[in-house]
Amino acid sequence: MADVTTENHRPVPGRVPVVRPVRPVRSVRPARPEPSWARVLLTTVELWASRRLRHPAFLRRLVLAMVAVTVAAVAGWQLAGVFSASASAPRAVRPSVSERAAPPRAVAPGPAAVARSAAVAWITSQVSGTAIIGCYPAMCASLEARGVSAGRLVPLGSGMTGVLSADVIATLPAGEAGSTLVNQYAPALIASFGSGSSRIEVRAVARTGEAAYQSASRADLAARKSAGAQLLRNPRLKFTAADAAQLRAGEVDSRLLATLAALSTQFTLRVSAFGDSAPGGPQFYREVTVASAGGTGAARLAAALAMVSEQESPYQPAHSAIARPGTGQAALTIEFASPSPLGLLSMVLTADVHPDKG
Repeated sequence: MADVTTENHRPVPGRVPVVRPVRPVRSVRPARPEPSWARVLLTTVELWASRRLRHPAFLRRLVLAMVAVTVAAVAGWQLAGVFSASASAPRAVRPSVSERAAPPRAVAPGPAAVARSAAVAWITSQVSGTAIIGCYPAMCASLEARGVSAGRLVPLGSGMTGVLSADVIATLPAGEAGSTLVNQYAPALIASFGSGSSRIEVRAVARTGEAAYQSASRADLAARKSAGAQLLRNPRLKFTAADAAQLRAGEVDSRLLATLAALSTQFTLRVSAFGDSAPGGPQFYREVTVASAGGTGAARLAAALAMVSEQESPYQPAHSAIARPGTGQAALTIEFASPSPLGLLSMVLTADVHPDKG
């Protein structure tokens, strides 16, 4: 029996088999969704605009309209930004009365600063403008800030070199390093400021040493007492009881004693008061105020002022002027600078009195 399956697939001789092409299977396209109303409206507007833009007049109107809309939109955005910024900004909380900060108070200076300030004020107004001043850094800086020339300032070190180069020194507060050593070479206390550890002393330098200074000081005190007694017997000079006591105690500067003696040779004067005793120092007066004891007082005082102004160092006063105190009477003030020199009165002053003058 023949294989029917094989026979059926065997090609027939002399015939070309026909191969039919296989048709591709078409893919099924998904159905398009219906356009939205917004899309339909936009398409309609585009078609309408494409027909209308062909006319120039309409095109100009459209451009102007677009500009106006743009300006309005920008203004609206800016306004909205201001409102949103104002709304988003945090509201400032007003402090209560108890929370309000009081104005800052000035910090009060310490005792050392107060003492230094007082010492600087006194030195700049009372110490001779030619005196060399020994000082420590803070004091030197304060003195220079008050107008003292840097050439007159000598920095003080731990030794005595700086001290011996000065005429006057302003010591460190007591207890600080170097203050005890420096004071050994400046035994003459002129003035002091502050107290305790803040105390600052102004001292005159004794280049010849403490022993020589003490000897010269005792001799000068004796000469001042003797000269004061001589002036109390001078009929051309009138003193109050307090002034007489200061003369007898030797508490008046030698330059004042010599000046009064010289003025008494030409004028009759009444001494109102001695002054300028340094704070914190021994009782010692470098200023005198005098008034005329006779007629034509203003003219006499003017002549006395001219005579004083012509004096040379060391008898040239640091300040001399005619003023009218509270009584209204003219008065002549004569003031000498610190420190007071020793040894000017080598002999007892003798006033040359001529009764026919004055």
